[in-house]
Amino acid sequence: MGIKDRRKALGWSRQDLAERAGLNSALVAMMERGQWEEDDAWTRVAHVLAKAEEGDLSVRLAPPERPKDQGF
Repeated sequence: MGIKDRRKALGWSRQDLAERAGLNSALVAMMERGQWEEDDAWTRVAHVLAKAEEGDLSVRLAPPERPKDQGF
């Protein structure tokens, strides 16, 4: 089952999943379409979905830290 199916089975919108994974909804949409391959985002989404499917519907990750050398 893909991300979209798992998300919908939980009754979550893309925005719900994105907020819980500390990502933005556009990135989740790209992941659902197979247009994003960066490992950290996949790990975050997989973790949130697995925890929710185990019954922890309050699961929420902090947004990823940006590397300090990128000038953000």
